[in-house]
Amino acid sequence: MSVPPAPESLEMLLEHLDSVVENLERGNEDLEKSLALFEQGLTLVRGCTQRLEAVEMRIQTVTRTSSDGILLESHEHQASHETGDLVPRGR
Repeated sequence: MSVPPAPESLEMLLEHLDSVVENLERGNEDLEKSLALFEQGLTLVRGCTQRLEAVEMRIQTVTRTSSDGILLESHEHQASHETGDLVPRGR
């Protein structure tokens, strides 16, 4: 029985996504290969999103305690469509 591979770290997923984007931006691939790269990129983006959501939940769990009276502020961010920068959505 083989052991499944350990999930990639967020950093590894981002590096892989960066590589996929670079390949797509070069435009040297045929349509089928480009579509496969695009699908791979979407899968990587979903993986990154899941990792970030899991981290956010862990942070909230660690910082939220009813007995210590710690108030947890929600800091939601929205990615800018033009630059990809994180822009605060409001408090």
